[in-house]
Amino acid sequence: MSGVLEKTLSGLVHSVFGASSSGSGGVARQGAAALPGLKNVSLGLIHFVEKLQAAQRISKQEEEHCVERESREWVKLLSSPGVSGAVVADVLCRALVVAARGYSLPSLHIHAIKLTQSTNIHQKKIGYLFVSQSLGPGSELTLLLVNTIQRDLAAPNALHVAASLASLPTVLTPDLTPSVILALTHCLAHQQVYIRRRAAAMVGVAAVRCGQELQELAGDQVPHLLHLLTDQDPAVALAAVSSLAKVFKMCSQKAALQDQLGRSASHLLVQSLNGALPKDYQVNALPAPFVQIQMLRVLQQLSSKEWQVPGEVLEAVQQVLGQPWGGKEMALYAVLLECVFTVTALPHHDELTLSVLRVVLGFLKSSNVDLKYVGLKALANVFSVLEEALTPGHLEAVLDCLYHSDQNLQAKTLKLLCSMANVYNYQAVCTTLLEFSGRIKDEVTQKVIIGELATIIGQQCQDAAWCVGIVSPVVLAKPDPDRRLVDALIQVMERGFQNDQSSQECMEGSQELLLKVFSYDSLPEAFVILVASVLNLHYGKDPRQVSKYFTDTFLERLKDTSLRESDMAVFQCLKNIGLNDESVCPEILSYLGPYAASGSCDVALQQKASEICRWLTNPKLSLQIIQRQEDILNQRMPLDLTLSFLDSYVVESLENGAAPYKPFTDAPSHTTQDGPDAQWGSGTTAATTSTGSEDAHSSSSISLTFTSHGSNLLPNRGSIMSSSSMVVPSRRVWSTTGRIRQASEGEDLNRSRCDPTAPQEGLVTTLLRAGEEEDEDEVTEGSVELADEAQEDQGEAEQDKIPDSRSQLTQALLAGLGMARIK
Repeated sequence: MSGVLEKTLSGLVHSVFGASSSGSGGVARQGAAALPGLKNVSLGLIHFVEKLQAAQRISKQEEEHCVERESREWVKLLSSPGVSGAVVADVLCRALVVAARGYSLPSLHIHAIKLTQSTNIHQKKIGYLFVSQSLGPGSELTLLLVNTIQRDLAAPNALHVAASLASLPTVLTPDLTPSVILALTHCLAHQQVYIRRRAAAMVGVAAVRCGQELQELAGDQVPHLLHLLTDQDPAVALAAVSSLAKVFKMCSQKAALQDQLGRSASHLLVQSLNGALPKDYQVNALPAPFVQIQMLRVLQQLSSKEWQVPGEVLEAVQQVLGQPWGGKEMALYAVLLECVFTVTALPHHDELTLSVLRVVLGFLKSSNVDLKYVGLKALANVFSVLEEALTPGHLEAVLDCLYHSDQNLQAKTLKLLCSMANVYNYQAVCTTLLEFSGRIKDEVTQKVIIGELATIIGQQCQDAAWCVGIVSPVVLAKPDPDRRLVDALIQVMERGFQNDQSSQECMEGSQELLLKVFSYDSLPEAFVILVASVLNLHYGKDPRQVSKYFTDTFLERLKDTSLRESDMAVFQCLKNIGLNDESVCPEILSYLGPYAASGSCDVALQQKASEICRWLTNPKLSLQIIQRQEDILNQRMPLDLTLSFLDSYVVESLENGAAPYKPFTDAPSHTTQDGPDAQWGSGTTAATTSTGSEDAHSSSSISLTFTSHGSNLLPNRGSIMSSSSMVVPSRRVWSTTGRIRQASEGEDLNRSRCDPTAPQEGLVTTLLRAGEEEDEDEVTEGSVELADEAQEDQGEAEQDKIPDSRSQLTQALLAGLGMARIK
């Protein structure tokens, strides 16, 4: 399209002004001045370009002002009645110059579309040129071009047909293609060679734009394109082969077409190699290199794994690879590179594979840096396909590129090495990267290498012992190691501990790593994460084998480190140490105390520290909970929704003064205790109630002290207390669906008490249900309260008849808390 634009601009003076194109600028200005209506517009195209360049030299802002002023004059001029086509063509030529500088003029689009309907061929070409340069596919204004293009494609004047074909890429969309495809088909049999070639190329464009949506419509063009394969002009045959390959790829044609196109492409490829094409296709002494590239790309489009490649195709590709090597003709190397891509796309063939490897090795060993780039690109493309066929010579050539003085070549080689790494050669690649990183002094390059090394180790490494031995010196070499490499090392050790065969070797290697890390006086953040992760792996494998020296040293070095929310491994390690060694629990709680204090740090960090403190407050119970969770997950025991295994803990907590959990309320007299004291039991509240014993058949007054302990029956949402005593909430904030126990469930509760066949409930569930009864008793008023009392009396009468299944201890506790009535 740039050639058409150049020819159009060079002939503007003659086509629009009627003057010779070889005349001076004064002649052009005289011709422009002769046109009516151009008094307020720059005189002549040449004068306008000079004015625009002068404004550009001043500043970019001055250029924008110049374009803005001129565009306003253009719109005003073209909107006037009776404007001629010559004036419109002159304005559009100037607008093309402005559009080439990046300025959009959408107000002129409609005038360009009108100009395409002109009978003057020069004005029509300018209109089509402006439309093709300014409008994109799918634009709404292209609908206005359909009728004009249909008429011009069927016009007897070949120039009109050529002008309309040049604008087809702008119009061809899935919606508009059916409207022009018939006229385009007639152009395939046109007498002019240019029109046949251009029409054949447009069929390929239509196949790519429409794809499966117009599969049958594009498939109907196959016979017409096949007829063009025998055209006397090679340009038409080349365009037909390329379009047929696009139709085959996009529209899923039959396999017979695949073989026919392969033979045609190989035939044209051999003709270009033998110099049978016109001399216009040659580049210096190389016969038709661009035709060779075009046909090789056609073979790539036709290729598939199931394709039985014809012998003609294999012979033609082998001839391309056998061209004489050497010289300064870069077009030859471009052909060879494209041939490498073609062989990679074709099904495997031994002879072609050997030839490709020789070509790639020649690129890598070339003294020209540009050809080394080409060799690296070719090797990256064929490595996934020809990995097993590579020789040590290829690796040596790659290493030569790695140690080349050109930094860009080094970066390209590093990228190639990283992409070549897999589960089989990752050790050699990692060793090479580490050796190269030790030789260079550029810190930026070293960071890039360490990042790539961490990626390879994390994704490909399967030998944990090797990884610890090769990576640990790199990690320990710097006081602040790269976190990415540390994370990759941890990831590999996790895989090693999971493998029974390598777990013992990984255990020994990790212990040696810990000894080396603890030899430092202080541990940076990356080392703290590494030690915590390794200790977690040891605890997960066998807690009994964890050395006391490691845990004590870690706790001692941890005192000088500040924790963050992302240090999940450290929190887990502290939890494991405390649960397996109760003697260090006070030390861990003292360390986490400032983090768990309200307002001392981030909320997420405070919550995590508080959670670990709760775990370590009662290590024995925590271990029971963890063991129960593992048994349930491994289906060694059924799920106990009543949490009956916590009965002894609840009884012990109540005897020590713990308060039962109460939900949130909106009573203004209630306050919420904050801070660690409220969570771990510093605040106490006293209440005196009465209790009864079914065994002694007597009652006595017992004073109970309720303590706001951190080990509540349910997860602590805040302890709701009054200033002097424990008060049952009078109103709930929760909705009916969010309450622990609904009022309508009273009958079900009494029924479950009276049913001797009902399953045994845990003490936690019993306390919660009883607390709900008490709440419901206090929130009722008037007749509702009377009805509830009558219902409770009925339930008590039924309880007198049927023996209660709960234990005497539970009955006594519930009676003492005022949460149940015992006869």
